[in-house]
Amino acid sequence: MAHTSASVEDWLDANPDVMADYFLRKADIGLVNRWLTQHGLNALPEMSPVIGKHVSLSADSSAPSSPVDTRFGESGFFESRHHRSNSKKYLRQDFARSKMKNMFRTYEPTPDSSAESRRSSLKEMRQFRSLPPTSVNMLSLLIQSKVRLPRYPSKDIDHKRELRYTNERAFFLEIVKDISNDLDLKSLSSKMVANMCCLTDADKASLFLVEGRHGGRPSLVSKIFDVHAGTSILPSTSGDTRIPWGQGIIGHVAQTGEMVSLRNAMEDPRYNDEIAQMTGYKVESLLCHPIRNAEDEIVGVAQLLNKTTGDGFFNQDDETLLATYLTFCGIAIYNAQLFDAYSKEYERNKALLEVVHDLFEEQTSVENAVLKIMQRAQTLLKVERCSVLLRDSTSEMCFNKIFDLSFPIKNGHSHNSADSCHDLKLGNKIAELVLITGETINITDASQDPRFDSELDRVSGMHTRSILCKPVRKRDAQIIGVAQVVNKVDGQPFDDYDDQLFEAFVIFCGLGINNCQLYEEVSLSAARQAVALEVLSYHTSAPSDEVSKIKSQRIPEAYEWRLPELNFNDFSLDRDQMMLAAARIFYDLGLIRKLRLDYETLCRWLLTVRRNYRNVAYHNWRHAFNVCQVMFATMMKCNTRRHLTDNEVLALIVGCLCHDLDHRGTNNAFQHKSSSALCQLYGTKATLEHHHFNHAIMILNSEGHNLLANLGSEDYADVINLLKQAILATDLSIHIQIRQKFFAMVDAGQRSWDDRESKEIYRSMLMTACDIAAITKPWDVQRRAADLVVTEFFDQGDKEKNELKLQPQACMDREKQDEVASLQLAWIDGICLPLYKALSKMECSFRPMLEGVLNNRARWEHMDAERLSKHAILETGV
Repeated sequence: MAHTSASVEDWLDANPDVMADYFLRKADIGLVNRWLTQHGLNALPEMSPVIGKHVSLSADSSAPSSPVDTRFGESGFFESRHHRSNSKKYLRQDFARSKMKNMFRTYEPTPDSSAESRRSSLKEMRQFRSLPPTSVNMLSLLIQSKVRLPRYPSKDIDHKRELRYTNERAFFLEIVKDISNDLDLKSLSSKMVANMCCLTDADKASLFLVEGRHGGRPSLVSKIFDVHAGTSILPSTSGDTRIPWGQGIIGHVAQTGEMVSLRNAMEDPRYNDEIAQMTGYKVESLLCHPIRNAEDEIVGVAQLLNKTTGDGFFNQDDETLLATYLTFCGIAIYNAQLFDAYSKEYERNKALLEVVHDLFEEQTSVENAVLKIMQRAQTLLKVERCSVLLRDSTSEMCFNKIFDLSFPIKNGHSHNSADSCHDLKLGNKIAELVLITGETINITDASQDPRFDSELDRVSGMHTRSILCKPVRKRDAQIIGVAQVVNKVDGQPFDDYDDQLFEAFVIFCGLGINNCQLYEEVSLSAARQAVALEVLSYHTSAPSDEVSKIKSQRIPEAYEWRLPELNFNDFSLDRDQMMLAAARIFYDLGLIRKLRLDYETLCRWLLTVRRNYRNVAYHNWRHAFNVCQVMFATMMKCNTRRHLTDNEVLALIVGCLCHDLDHRGTNNAFQHKSSSALCQLYGTKATLEHHHFNHAIMILNSEGHNLLANLGSEDYADVINLLKQAILATDLSIHIQIRQKFFAMVDAGQRSWDDRESKEIYRSMLMTACDIAAITKPWDVQRRAADLVVTEFFDQGDKEKNELKLQPQACMDREKQDEVASLQLAWIDGICLPLYKALSKMECSFRPMLEGVLNNRARWEHMDAERLSKHAILETGV
């Protein structure tokens, strides 16, 4: 076997052509990549299953951006050359270049073209996915053209001439196929001119196409004219040749649609010999024929000069052949013009999408936004000058800021300036007129328009030919300035297409200015808010001497103040004692030790929280402390602690102390009715609760108040999330939504609260039970708390009557204060009893709270019975 392998290798070495042919036919991409890798080169992308089938890695192909670029060499094998680094910058540049190169790429029609198309699409997808997912790349993918044009290889002129005399049918088919798939007007024109010369044995030919409108009438334009048959196609050295409609023989044919055939063109008065004199070419015979499309519209004129065979004149056969061929030419020209219109529309949409990208990318600076949009407009409209003049807010006819881009480009950059355009500052009657009237002004010849001030040209050194000026409006349609473009580079006036395109740029300019101004306003508002928060933080934070005082005091044991008891007297401690009692709760729950809470920070935080409760009747610092004490008591007496983690315990305790921060003595319904700033800021669901939470976060974020500073990032995020849930749970509307789930769990005998949903419901029930726990306290404490609640409710009712002109609910109507007992019974039966019954059923240690509710209910029922009895006596008089 070894001997056989050596013999085969020797034979292959002696026959390299056979070896190369076999390799090209049999090798797959994996084998080629292994060869490349072995020789220290980069592997190729998988462009096709087999290298030998329909693969082209020519210099015109889009190659991957990599340090080494591998391509087929002249020998048929792979060559390598160094390429620039595979950085993001170069990837973007290569991606954009490949899209531009392949925008209207052509291909040879083959039986496997659909497979090639699929492979090409896959390649483009891989190429795009290799780029960073930025908005620029997304935009590039969005605006790339999906058009792939077929291409028919054109035969040279000698082959056509030979074919004409050997097989006239094949020749005619050849020149028709030659133009059938070409959609580039310039290339198409050159092919038609050469084919017409060959078809009629003309010495020279010209092709003029109908284009645009000049002075309200179409004109005839030719980029290629007077071409010698069989010679290279050369463009006009003086730019496009334009002939006015109806002028000369060509204009006459275009206007009338009649063919003109002359034996001596120089004798015809309609003949224009400017080009002949310029080139020194003598014209004798001439054949001029209109070109019509499928809709019988004239789309161009063909002109043939000097027949080279026969008697030197174009005969009837030439006319018939030309007319027949021009029928196909008319269809081809019409298709090419449609495609040209599509291409322009594509470029327009591409530019507008890029403007939109710029608009959203640059919203911090009016100058940058306007200049970017102006640069896009100047490039797409191809104008010499683009300017934006912004209105002075103090004057209706003055401009306080001017942006100007001038053409021509110098050193690769347009000259741009802001607030330095002296010629525009001197006075621009046209811009001022647009500013006042809000109407667009389009001047085709500035020298003939009385509104144009010629002094501007003298100062600027420009020669103004045409002007297009439009108002710039904000989102509310208010005119904030004027945008104008001057002089198209091709010397033509601004047409409807330019007007529509510039209108889009002006709209984007207005939006860009509006967005930047909004951004500035938001930035100023944010700065004002930051200053306000800094001032408020200083004035609402606890002074250092108070912190030192509290920190230095001895904290009594919890039993000394009966803190672990469910029947704790809510009014037994003064303000400073409540501070020390709150600190004792943190100590006894082990939060300071387990979570490494800083004691000085805790003292400062407690003092600041107390200062941020308003002096209202009930929802004040005492209520916050009492709720916290009940939570502490349930953890010590009702075994709730065993269902909670340390993070949950911390969040519940902090939540109790912060759950009514900055309460205004009015409920959520009042915020909605009065359309308060809180309602506008937080919406209509749990308005005050969201405010309490945000206020708590603001205090935690203040310097020296971050109680959670020593927690890890995950624990910190967990506690904040739990804190938000705890405070929002004190909204009774949320409690009513979820309590049925809790009742169902208790009725089902659930004793474990380990899963996420169950624990969240469990914590929410605990927060509500502690928040309304005043109803469970001894009668003297309950009655005093109820009086404070009623006082706060009546104050809100007075506001609704006097400020909002509304009739308050019965519980808030001072005129119905004798119905307090009845309202308390409704409160107990609707909210309190169902909750405490469920808690007692879940854990018997909650039984004292339920008994407290039942005892207080009996008292309120007795009071209500007395009220009804007195009312009955008054009504009956007995």
